[in-house]
Amino acid sequence: MIVRGALATLAVAAGSLLVVAGTPSYDPWAWLLWGREVLALELSTAEGPSFKPLPVAICALLAPLGTAAPTLWVLLARWGAIVAVVLAYTLGRDLGGGSRLAGAAAAVGVGLSAGYATYASQGSSEGPLLALILGAILLARAGRHRPALACVVAAALLRVEVWPLAAAYGLWLWWRAGGGERAALAALAVLVPALWLVPELLASGDVLRSGSRALQPNPGQPALAEFPAWASLRAAADVALWPTWIGLAAVAVVLGARAGRPAGRVASAAASVADTGHRVRARPRYRQAAALAAAGAAWVLLVAAMAEAGFSGEPRYSSTGVALIAIAAAAPLGDLAARIRLPAAPVSRALPIAAALVACLVVALAAAPRVAELERVREGQRHQAHLAADLRALVDAAGGRDALLACGRPYVGHYRGPLLAYGLDVEKRRVGFEPRPPGVVFASRRYPGAPVEPLTAGGFRPVLRNRSWTLLLGQPNRLPAPCSAADLARSPSPPAPEASS
Repeated sequence: MIVRGALATLAVAAGSLLVVAGTPSYDPWAWLLWGREVLALELSTAEGPSFKPLPVAICALLAPLGTAAPTLWVLLARWGAIVAVVLAYTLGRDLGGGSRLAGAAAAVGVGLSAGYATYASQGSSEGPLLALILGAILLARAGRHRPALACVVAAALLRVEVWPLAAAYGLWLWWRAGGGERAALAALAVLVPALWLVPELLASGDVLRSGSRALQPNPGQPALAEFPAWASLRAAADVALWPTWIGLAAVAVVLGARAGRPAGRVASAAASVADTGHRVRARPRYRQAAALAAAGAAWVLLVAAMAEAGFSGEPRYSSTGVALIAIAAAAPLGDLAARIRLPAAPVSRALPIAAALVACLVVALAAAPRVAELERVREGQRHQAHLAADLRALVDAAGGRDALLACGRPYVGHYRGPLLAYGLDVEKRRVGFEPRPPGVVFASRRYPGAPVEPLTAGGFRPVLRNRSWTLLLGQPNRLPAPCSAADLARSPSPPAPEASS
């Protein structure tokens, strides 16, 4: 069953490549570059995004596959994102008392959370991270703590935000374990930080470089707001479909009512709808839903606290915690479904049926705008695919990598540095963003309709153009002697391209 499910989700991920181009974004291009450098024993992380051990290790395994490696990484990332949605369904169904309605609501809440499809399409780590965490939760619920721990360790090699939860789980296992298992847990407690810090020390000379890089937030992120923590929390709240917060309130109200602390008529009504013939009391699965929501809230609060300390605090870092909250919020739908199945008079069944229909309608209305945004994801990925393919064509047309590098330092627009470094097979730190002759400028649009970057002052002229890129070289008398592409600089300037894709 597990193998069939894995193959089915992999097939869906592979099929997605036929619909939405499988081109990496900024961080994955850096991981692919570093993976190739690891294989060549030439790792340099002096510039670029934060180093993440697990993606870089996987990209090192993909590196021998050459030009197929970027697409295969995106395939794996999308596979992880799809598996996460399936696991969200499974966990939501379990917390909903076996209700498929609750499972479906949890899956929708995760799959249509803001940015989820975008991150998956670009090969970002959010989907695989959530899959590992949900896998760990489901395995732990089944009493399979060793594979659950493996999932937690893998997740901790993806994001440092996992570390507090991993430490809590590790301490709980330590308390239950014997001597041999405690030794293994202690080794893991040393190994995980070492895999983050030692490569940075060896490859950049600064063991804390990734942390320093994370303290340089992009424009518009919560860390730059007047109150960063509050801005991060507001951004996280917008990630979820808004019915999530209604479901979460229902969990709290029903749990409180069943614990003998009804909050007036609303709580009494909620408890009545949720009751399936048992006495009013707090059920274990509601406590589990509350614990899951608390873990998600702790994650979101951690990201907010990090924003206050100067880290980015952007919503994608909170998305995993929001996903846990969304799954927990689906639990009350299970009681609605159970109530509908009870043998009762038509009038007695009318309330839960109506409530279930209203809940489905509300979720559909909230999800509709997110579904409409999926076409923009496809358009954005099409543009990124053009950038990657046209860059390869441009380099070939100019005489190849070595010919261009002989003409000076390569320059490119912001957020395209890892792409160019990967395409030219150079260290990321060799790519510049403020052109100065002599040099080679690769100018393009970051997204459709964006301005062409980088801007160049005097001393450069365009020599080649294609659909996505313009190649500029220094004036012939300012080019280095080994520059075999100098003849391009002496040729007439190419015509300007038509509107960029």
